[in-house]
Amino acid sequence: MFGMLDYRAHKLYIILFGIPNFLLNLFSILGLPFLYYAAGSYFADTYVMKIIMSLICLIFIELIWGAVAMFISKVIQFIFGLIVDVIPADGRTKEEANLVVWGGDKAIFLLKFNEKKPEDWSDNDKEKLASGFFNYFFKENIIERLDRVREHYIDNPDINPNEWNTKTFLKENNLEIGIFEKIVTHFFFRACAIRYSIFLYLILFSPF
Repeated sequence: MFGMLDYRAHKLYIILFGIPNFLLNLFSILGLPFLYYAAGSYFADTYVMKIIMSLICLIFIELIWGAVAMFISKVIQFIFGLIVDVIPADGRTKEEANLVVWGGDKAIFLLKFNEKKPEDWSDNDKEKLASGFFNYFFKENIIERLDRVREHYIDNPDINPNEWNTKTFLKENNLEIGIFEKIVTHFFFRACAIRYSIFLYLILFSPF
């Protein structure tokens, strides 16, 4: 084991486990729908029963895959921990350093951003939060939401800036992230949308 600063350890983590993580995500998105369908088809003969059994298999396989994916993630983290002793940089805690190892520059930016008071949010901060290919389609919405939140805390200095108060403000002012925006901009929801769309196509049209 050797010591390495968190932001440098992120690069080594990508080199060692970037491809395995990519393949796991790819299987989760594109492979699982076929597994649901194949398992359902194996236990049923009629079209209606295939749909029913496929849905049942979906539930069980999702639970099993969730446990397997979590186990694999823990194993990867354990192996990486045996290789590298992560050293927090820039005054970060051990927990924050681990976030940097998994998230890289994006995690560093978010940690610094979360430490700022809303009145200190810069235009550059907002641009970075709204950057990215999928965020591009909702950039104006994201920046407007940040501006409104910033104004809210500046106008109400007695309110503590935290996740709960921010969500409450967004909900009360109809500024919550819409379902479509959430699906497009968040990896988890985007992956689920693709996975279940493929599954829906398989059980409706039975191409195999």
